[in-house]
Amino acid sequence: ELTIDDNNMIIFDAGSGIRPLGNDLMKRGKKPVEAIILLSHTHWDHIQGFPFFVPAFIPGNKFVICGCEEADVKLDQIITDQMKSAYFPVELSDMPAAIGFKRLYEGRFKIAGARVDTLYLNHPGFALGYRVEHEGKSVVYVSDNEPYPIQDGDHPDFADMKYKGNNNYRIIEFSKNTDLLIHDCQYTPDEYKTKIGWGHSPYDYVAEIAWKAKVKRLAIYHHDPGHNDAFVDTMVEEVRKLLKEKGADVECFGAYEGLEIEI
Repeated sequence: ELTIDDNNMIIFDAGSGIRPLGNDLMKRGKKPVEAIILLSHTHWDHIQGFPFFVPAFIPGNKFVICGCEEADVKLDQIITDQMKSAYFPVELSDMPAAIGFKRLYEGRFKIAGARVDTLYLNHPGFALGYRVEHEGKSVVYVSDNEPYPIQDGDHPDFADMKYKGNNNYRIIEFSKNTDLLIHDCQYTPDEYKTKIGWGHSPYDYVAEIAWKAKVKRLAIYHHDPGHNDAFVDTMVEEVRKLLKEKGADVECFGAYEGLEIEI
């Protein structure tokens, strides 16, 4: 959740975390609950929580779900299909809240009172990264992204990221000077060797992006389900070491459920 002001809220993705978020929004007591839901993409782990999002069951609440689409299936169809009776007892059409959909492309939009830039990411299918700017502050959300190879089939050479034609350089420019970069960081460099093409990043790549983009704070995110908290803490320390070696003044930490950050 990204609170822009008292009247504008953005929710990034709708995985399992949207369920406790929904419960928290209900406890706050603000009525009606209105938000823009920005989906990075529609893979299962990024939409499966929406059927359990309590505010969507309250009349008067309003939500607009935004994201990219595959060529042969619409965004609303994807969300509707996961709630068909074969998978879930309540269909999307039975949710009392007003729910709309908006297809996004790579570009610039005015959303929830803020400027929102989008960028296509390196992930199987379509995926978007988001940069949200408001009153001189910015947050960049890059979920489900992995290094672009310099040449097809080659492992990325980070030294070549300085070339503007390189797609990795686009990620750097997209994240430039942001107050907070939230970036996929699922693997260690060794783990990534056998996961190339899966659409997720090793921590050395993420450190390189944060350093060259000169971000202020880095939250590593999209933890591997096989990594426990202690393992994630170790990865955070490794990223911090890499940033220190480069002389980068970047605050790095691991994202966790319930974490609150003031920008």
